[in-house]
Amino acid sequence: MIFLLALLLAAERPVIDLSGGRVQAYPLAMARPLGVQDAGIAVQSVLSQDFERSGLFKLLDPASFLARPTEGLTNIDYSKWQAVGAQGLIKISCDAPGAEVKCDMRLYDVAHGVELLHGTYNAPRAAMRQIAHRFGDDVVRYFTHEPAIFQTRIAYVRETEQGKQIVVADQDGANVQPLTGASINLLPAWTPDGRTIAFTSFRDGLGAHVYTVDAVTRQVRPLVLMGDFATGAVYAPDGLRFLFSASLDDNTDIYLSQADGSAGRRLTDSRGIDISASWSPDGKRIAFVSERAGSPQIYIMAADGSDVRRLTFQGNYNQEPAWSPKGDLIAFSGRDEHRIFDLYTVAVEGGKVTRLTQNQGTNEKPSWAPNGRYLLFSSTRGGKRQLWETQPDGSNQRAVTSERMGASDPAWGPLPASK
Repeated sequence: MIFLLALLLAAERPVIDLSGGRVQAYPLAMARPLGVQDAGIAVQSVLSQDFERSGLFKLLDPASFLARPTEGLTNIDYSKWQAVGAQGLIKISCDAPGAEVKCDMRLYDVAHGVELLHGTYNAPRAAMRQIAHRFGDDVVRYFTHEPAIFQTRIAYVRETEQGKQIVVADQDGANVQPLTGASINLLPAWTPDGRTIAFTSFRDGLGAHVYTVDAVTRQVRPLVLMGDFATGAVYAPDGLRFLFSASLDDNTDIYLSQADGSAGRRLTDSRGIDISASWSPDGKRIAFVSERAGSPQIYIMAADGSDVRRLTFQGNYNQEPAWSPKGDLIAFSGRDEHRIFDLYTVAVEGGKVTRLTQNQGTNEKPSWAPNGRYLLFSSTRGGKRQLWETQPDGSNQRAVTSERMGASDPAWGPLPASK
C-alpha cells in the first residue's frame, strides 16, 4: 500500500511541459535563507536570476509571504505557502566554515507537502555562485527531464581601447576572464570538451588566420595559416574535425580539416563566397552561407560537400547560420527592407522562417545554448553592442553583458562533463 501510494504521488508531481509553444511558468517561492546570511543571500540572488532568465518559473514576491521568516528547513506550514499561490518552495541554509561555503538546498512540492530534491552543495567562497548554478541545474532537470545550462560558460569578443580580445564568462555574463590580448580577435568557437577555443586573429601580422587558445592556461597556438585569410573555425560534434573558410586563388570556400589542422580539403567550389559553416548536431550535414545565386543565402550540404541545397529564399542578405542542438531549426541574421539586421530561425524541413527581433537595433551572430532552449546574440538596442539572450520563439529577451565598450561574437560553450 505504501509503495502504491508513493507511485501515485510521484505521478502527480509537477513537470514543466516543454513539448508545445510558450511554457506556462511554474509559481515558485524562495524563502528567506537560513544560517549565515551573507552567503545565503548571495547564493539565493544568483539562483533567482538563473530562474528568472530561464523563462520556466514565476518567482513570487517575498513581500506576499505569510510564513514566519524563522520557519525552519523542514517544519513547513504548507497552507501558508499555498495561500500565496506557490506550487513549489525552495529553502536554503548556508554555513561558511573558513574559506568554504556549504549550503543545504531543498525543493518542496507545496500542493502535496513533500520534498522533491535535497542536497548539500559546497564551493570556495570566491566561487560560491556555482552552488546556485548547480542546484538550479538540478531543479530544472527535475521539472523538465532535460539538461540545464546554468553551469555552462560563454565566450565572446570584448571591445577595448587596444582592440578586440577573446574572453570567457559564466552563462549569465558574470565572472569575465580574458583569454587573449587585445589585437583584433574574432569569432570564438568551443571544442566539444570545453577545453579549447578556436578564433580568428590578425595577431601575427599575417592577415586573418585561425588560432586556438587553451581555456585554462591561455596558451595560444596557430591552427590554420593557409591562404590569403582563413576564418570561422567550428568544431564537429565529435571534436575530431573542424570547418573553416579560406581564400585561395581569389575564391573563398569552406574547408574541412582534422582537429590538429592537418589534412585540410575543400568542400565547396562555387563562383561566389562560401563562408560561416555550422554543423548539424549529428555531424552529418553542414549549413553555410553562399553568394552563388547572387546574394548571401543559407544553404545545406552533406558533410562531404555533396547534396547542396538552398534553404532560405526570403530576403536578399542572410548570414551567420547556427544549427540548433535539437536539429530542427537554424538561426541566422538577415537584413530587412530597412537594411537592418535581425534574428530569424528557419525550419530545416519545410523552410518556415520565424522572425525573433524587430525594431530593437541591429541583431546578429546567434549562438545556441547546448540544450537548444536559448540563443545568445549581439544587439545594439542599448547603444553599444552587447550580448542578449532569447528563447527560440523570440520571447524572454534579456541583456547578458554590460561591457563598457561593447561585446560581440558570442559562442555558447558545451554542457559541463557529467560527474
